[in-house]
Amino acid sequence: MKRFKTLLWLEYRRSRVWAAALIGSLAFWAWGMHQVRLAEIGERLGVRAGLLTGAALIGVLVLCLMIGRIRGETRQGQYQVLLLSPPSGYLHVLARFAFALITALVYAVIIGGLAWWAVSQAGVILTAGSVGDILFSVPLYLVGTTVAPLLAWTLLLMVFISAYRVSGPGWVPGVVMVLGTPFLFRWIGEWIVRISYTLPGWRMLNTFGIQMARSEEATSMAHSEEIEFLILNGEYIGVPQEPLWIMLAITVVMLLIAGRIWQEVEG
Repeated sequence: MKRFKTLLWLEYRRSRVWAAALIGSLAFWAWGMHQVRLAEIGERLGVRAGLLTGAALIGVLVLCLMIGRIRGETRQGQYQVLLLSPPSGYLHVLARFAFALITALVYAVIIGGLAWWAVSQAGVILTAGSVGDILFSVPLYLVGTTVAPLLAWTLLLMVFISAYRVSGPGWVPGVVMVLGTPFLFRWIGEWIVRISYTLPGWRMLNTFGIQMARSEEATSMAHSEEIEFLILNGEYIGVPQEPLWIMLAITVVMLLIAGRIWQEVEG
């Protein structure tokens, strides 16, 4: 446990500028949202939602770049003075991932707060439960289903490339992994869609879901794939929880593989 804390502290020292700059950049996005003064409420909300989407995408990219700097940073036992013995590859991977994930969670919760502000400025009255969902439930769900797997995949990619640099050019296996990943995740996505709602759905943003289920647009689109994903027989059935558990399991598997590769190369 002490070794992990030491590695996490070192990761904080190494990446704190990245994390602070990323989280601080949300002040710019908040300023940009405040400058949107369109007369039409719907258009104003749409532009602000677009800005938040841009902030989220850029945030994911920065986090992947931050976690991808793992190559060569902890090679040749440079931390043995602090740890007295070579640390486990699993601990290295876990510390790097944990710091990036904590940063991602803070970033996502703040974006949730900006989303709450944008919705409230549009005149939407929110219940306490809906506010909690916007601030915490939705960000945590999105981080678990998208950001965490992307961070683990980036970590695995860089460790995989570093392992092959010992005997040859690392870009060859890297290109193979990058090109093969979309096909793998497409298959995983199709499988997740097939088994969704095997477990009860999570009724996040329940007020919005009920209003959507009762709207005329939902009635006219009752047979469309998008609406059936959230609405069944005119009732809001919530968000499927299977994607979250499956993607978290895949994240753990990728981290274990990355840790094992690190262990073999550095051990």
